[in-house]
Amino acid sequence: MNPMRFFALAIFSLIAAQASAQQYPARPIRLIVPAAPGGGTDITARSYQQALQEGLGQPVLIENRGGAGGMIGTAEAAKAAPDGYTLLMVYVSHATNVTLVRKLPYDTLADFVPITLISHEPTVLVTHPSHPAKSLAEFTAWVKQNEGKLSYATDPGSAGFLAAELYLQKVGAKVQYIPYKGSGPAAADVVANHVPYMWSVISIVTPYAKGGRLKPLAIAAEKRAAALPEVPTTAEAGISDFAVSGWYGLVAPAKTPRAVVDRVHAEMVKALKSPAVLERLAASGSLPIGGGPDELDRHVRSEIARWNKVLTAAGIQPTN
Repeated sequence: MNPMRFFALAIFSLIAAQASAQQYPARPIRLIVPAAPGGGTDITARSYQQALQEGLGQPVLIENRGGAGGMIGTAEAAKAAPDGYTLLMVYVSHATNVTLVRKLPYDTLADFVPITLISHEPTVLVTHPSHPAKSLAEFTAWVKQNEGKLSYATDPGSAGFLAAELYLQKVGAKVQYIPYKGSGPAAADVVANHVPYMWSVISIVTPYAKGGRLKPLAIAAEKRAAALPEVPTTAEAGISDFAVSGWYGLVAPAKTPRAVVDRVHAEMVKALKSPAVLERLAASGSLPIGGGPDELDRHVRSEIARWNKVLTAAGIQPTN
């Protein structure tokens, strides 16, 4: 190709991309939530959905694609066109799957561009109300007495799973986990007393706890949560240096124009300042962050390293 013609085509493509970004969005936006309905990721997405679509001036359509610890929806988003019309909610499994899965169908860092570190929420230890333990200390004693016969409910790779495994390392016990497609279904089985306990992000268990259908024993955070103020922190209950939060971020397929990323991030920051959104987050125990692309990128990298160490120590074997 003639060098001048090649140069002209490159300039034209750049101008066209910039024009497209400036007109963004011109049609509805697909928001993939790689988790089952009713889980913490889904609850968080629906808390800001209305405010985000009002800011962008286009419908934001949530599409739940749960399963495989978030990999199914994430793999689909990785293959989408990088035009800003497919966005992906990510949560802590986005960082842990690097350790938990031998061969991911996408590259966690290279296939996505970070947009916003949205919020985080602490994890809580809950049991069925009939459980004999009335405190974390009593629960730990029960676990040690029965560890060979116990199992707990979890969504592998979730914040609850990480809290559960870190807890077992802290107390020196071994308990088998039962994998679920989402933390919502896992919590439902603890409510039904099919499984004795779980660690879960606070948004999922708060309604059950307030309704007397689950018994919260401790919260893995530096301070008590406004949603469950009577629940002591793990430090208050006798386990120090034990804070585990579920965090939520928004990303897009790699090569999405920076102008589009900046526009979505700006509208997310506005949404996270909306009284209605703050009220919904507070009701579920989530705390807004609103961090930008660089902050989310640093956070994901840090979480990959942190949980690789914990999961390796737990002897968790990667799948496939």
